[in-house]
Amino acid sequence: LKVTYAPGKSAFDWAMLPLHALLMQSWLPICTTTESGGISCSPWLYNGEAWFLSVLVIFWLFLRPLAEFFRRRSLTFCSVTIVACWLFSFVFQVTGRQDHLAEWLGCEDRLCPFVIMVAIRATPIGYVHVFIAGVAAARIFMLTATRDAETGDRISLGTKRVVLAEQNSPMVLRFGCCAGYLTYALLVLCATPWIKTHYYFFHNGGMMPVMVLILIGAAIGRDPITVWLFRSKPMLVLGRISYMQYLMQHVLQGWIKRNFGWEDNDTAKLLFIPALLVFSYACQRWVEKPYTEYQRWRQEKGVKGCDDRYISKLESMGSKASLKWRGH
Repeated sequence: LKVTYAPGKSAFDWAMLPLHALLMQSWLPICTTTESGGISCSPWLYNGEAWFLSVLVIFWLFLRPLAEFFRRRSLTFCSVTIVACWLFSFVFQVTGRQDHLAEWLGCEDRLCPFVIMVAIRATPIGYVHVFIAGVAAARIFMLTATRDAETGDRISLGTKRVVLAEQNSPMVLRFGCCAGYLTYALLVLCATPWIKTHYYFFHNGGMMPVMVLILIGAAIGRDPITVWLFRSKPMLVLGRISYMQYLMQHVLQGWIKRNFGWEDNDTAKLLFIPALLVFSYACQRWVEKPYTEYQRWRQEKGVKGCDDRYISKLESMGSKASLKWRGH
């Protein structure tokens, strides 16, 4: 849709289009200067909101091996990992703010600070610690809020089935949504100036504690916000299409602007949100849902693609390395 109403304006734009089609646009920080003297960077050329999907393609390949690693780790190890990952976010604040890293490297090229900025903000380099913390958080949920279905004890490597045991989880996690959103509100109300001066920290993992509380609180399902708000029918519908809304908002707005105008068209502005909801629902219903069902069918039939074979190879390499390390 974006290409039909706003095709590439330069050879660089067209060269980057295949990367966007394959969700590879954010794998490397690719930038160039434009004829007007500006800077154009690959992750945000066509649909800027899709940059993190590109990052997730890389992380997806390492999800199963990393999950297997944390499956053998304790609650203390996972908690320390999340704290360490959160503290690691300060690295990007130090290196990214005011082009510090570019100065330390002695960069004289005009593109250099932009390449570093893109590498931090829109490539896997800037979010490895966030991904690791997410897997560790999932393990914390399993250790604190589930039990072995057969024995009633904590889950172990031999556990086959689990049941939710929310009454055993810490109160701060049971009410994680309330705690998380309250913390977020306090940050917005009381620490906005500090947030602005520490943009890279918050953008690249600084909100990790808040997100962990909200995610685990919602997963446990006892939090009042989860019970009374997230489980309501309107929120369930919005939940299914929310990411599609995020991905398509500027694409749809740009199409409307080009065909019907925007600045002086109050009708277009009024109808934009309803149109976005309908368009997002259509994308979810006739694109995302059938593809999800197809992937589920592949899994049930044991059909393996190149990604499955690559992930299996990574798992095998990880197992061999673990056995070798234990042998030493």
